[in-house]
Amino acid sequence: MAGTAAPPEPLIDPPTGLAWSAAELDAASQGSLREVVEQARQAGRLGCARHCTRLADIMARLLPQARAQGERAAGLPWSLTVVRMEGVHAFALPEGQVLISEALIEDRGLSDEALAFVLAHEMAHSLLEHERQALSYGRLLLPREVPRSVADMYVELSHNFSLMRALEPVLHQGEREADEVGLLLAARAGFRPDRQLEFMQNEVAEDDGRQPLSATHPPARERLQRLEALLPLAWGVWRQGQADRLAPSP
Repeated sequence: MAGTAAPPEPLIDPPTGLAWSAAELDAASQGSLREVVEQARQAGRLGCARHCTRLADIMARLLPQARAQGERAAGLPWSLTVVRMEGVHAFALPEGQVLISEALIEDRGLSDEALAFVLAHEMAHSLLEHERQALSYGRLLLPREVPRSVADMYVELSHNFSLMRALEPVLHQGEREADEVGLLLAARAGFRPDRQLEFMQNEVAEDDGRQPLSATHPPARERLQRLEALLPLAWGVWRQGQADRLAPSP
């Protein structure tokens, strides 16, 4: 009897040395999702309209890969919320709740592969606990004598420009990691790595070269170059994923 392929190795290592608990962070961050959902509901723009099947199919392929990234990842309450609002792109909460706007899909003309990259990028933020990492690092930059909750840190970040500037290297590294892990997650799910890069290629074309005073993301061109350098590895992950899917059942 032919054997089945062994489960693939996780693509990530769990982060360590983080302040607060995942539950504390989740409770404090839920407000951002509720705010967008309520705005969409009041505007009659909550839920998908034209891309329901695509989004469901892509998430169905990505979720097993995300859940395979360790015990915490397997237990996260993964979900996808869709709105139809200009000015809203995509984001993820620490516990795996992903939100995306159909306006992003249509404005960018996203292919399935590019859309898979966007969703996998956001899922990678949850897997790697980037929000918790950034807040933990920010806490180290503030006076230790004053106790601060997660909610206090969000208030501090919204008003303390110097703190946001100091956190830029941490935020940029988080985006690079989410790009890389997102590319590999989607590749393992069967989405061609070269076509995933269409999203970032479009971002480069849209980028006019100006940098704001405080930037939470690295320049699009830099991100694209890093992803292009990762393509040989991504193709290897894609081929292994294809082989695993073709392996005979026991």
